[in-house]
Amino acid sequence: MNIKKMFQHIVSFALGGIVIFLLSLVFIPQQVRTNIISPSNVGGIGTVGQVYNVLRNYHYFYDGDNQDLIDGAIEGMIEVLDDPHTSYFSMSDYEDFVGRLEETYSGIGCEVTSMNGHTIVVSPLPNSPAEEAGILVNDIIVEVDGENVVGENLQAVVNKIKGPIGTTVELGIQRGETVINIEVERAEIPQETVEVDMITTDETNIGYILVTSFGENTANEFIDAIETLEAEGMDSLIVNLRNNSGGYLTAVVEMLDYLLPADTVITSVQDRNGDTKETLTTGRTSEKDYPIVTLINEGSASASEIFAAAMKEAAGQEVVGVTSYGKGTVQETINIDDESVLKLTTQVWLTSGGNWIEGVGVEPTIEIEAPYFYSFFQVYLPDNMVLEYDLVSPAVENAQNILQTLGYLVERTDGYYDESTTNAVSSFQRDQGLEVTGIIEMETANALTRALRNKVNDRQYDEQLQKAIELLS
Repeated sequence: MNIKKMFQHIVSFALGGIVIFLLSLVFIPQQVRTNIISPSNVGGIGTVGQVYNVLRNYHYFYDGDNQDLIDGAIEGMIEVLDDPHTSYFSMSDYEDFVGRLEETYSGIGCEVTSMNGHTIVVSPLPNSPAEEAGILVNDIIVEVDGENVVGENLQAVVNKIKGPIGTTVELGIQRGETVINIEVERAEIPQETVEVDMITTDETNIGYILVTSFGENTANEFIDAIETLEAEGMDSLIVNLRNNSGGYLTAVVEMLDYLLPADTVITSVQDRNGDTKETLTTGRTSEKDYPIVTLINEGSASASEIFAAAMKEAAGQEVVGVTSYGKGTVQETINIDDESVLKLTTQVWLTSGGNWIEGVGVEPTIEIEAPYFYSFFQVYLPDNMVLEYDLVSPAVENAQNILQTLGYLVERTDGYYDESTTNAVSSFQRDQGLEVTGIIEMETANALTRALRNKVNDRQYDEQLQKAIELLS
């Protein structure tokens, strides 16, 4: 390096240092300096109080809301733990949270969590408005009614999504590289957590129980369902826990206690000191001698994973689907005062085989992916938008995928509205008794969405369920 270039580098470095120094210049009044630099309150929790008082008394943009500062400090402490399952609630927010496991509540029926500042879908409840709209596990909610919510507190995002029954909320959903807006109508979410049916084939009667969550009455509903099916001549059983994000530990323990023989380890919990306590079956009923298949997917979490792991590891029964969510922690709630509640992780739980599944999940014994078309969105047209020839849009790509799924010939599915798309739309409109225009307007969009959901809900296309039926036949 010649001397001239070396001098230029030295000057640049020096100028950079001056800029940093100027950007760091602060004016601290003597009174403030005296208050905050005091040997008696330096370090530890006292520092939090010092910062709180300085911000209240001297920050230029402080708006007088002390509770905002306190909530922010608490949220900051929780964020450092890197635990999405520890949360701070106002009392009203906590009552809403608990309400999702009791009786009914209004909303879109979607369990969410926060990860790195993003609101991520854990699971849409079966048969909920969220599921009907096509929201899937691991979708990222980036907007609510046009407002960017990336980086916002989880409860704040949930509060924006909630609203009166019959109203709608528009969500900006990121799935992979695509972001698309979908509209969801809020509804009353019933907490009848167990649905029961009998699937009859030429060879056998297969009981079918869908468990949507583990609420306060789920165990009783589950046991009643099994007894009803047994009375009707059930030969085997399918328990569907897909998109079941969990709930009360007591519920899943009672259900497994009913199914498994005495002294079977259901789960064990371990505290921060390493002390472990096992939960065993009591032998309240005789062991079930018929085969039981459990269905799981990436939206099966917590209590669902305890059930699936016990059926797999302790009972040696088949588990069909894809690897579950992977939540291996236990939370307790503590009233901080009359106004707030802290839900925090106090223990980890292990499967009946002694495995910790946090971030790993329960692997099925037979892996079967869900049909590809489960990942398609509803066809949503905001502001009376229409999709027509020569338009390029993610909404067009989604509509093309749906048309192809429904059996209509579409030559491209890259979001360009070509002539083959026009012809496919015209054919679909003709089959649905709609005006044939080749253009996707609101009526056609709604019809496409209904046709997609009908196929999603048709059991003959449910490859995971069909595999379970095959095993039991």
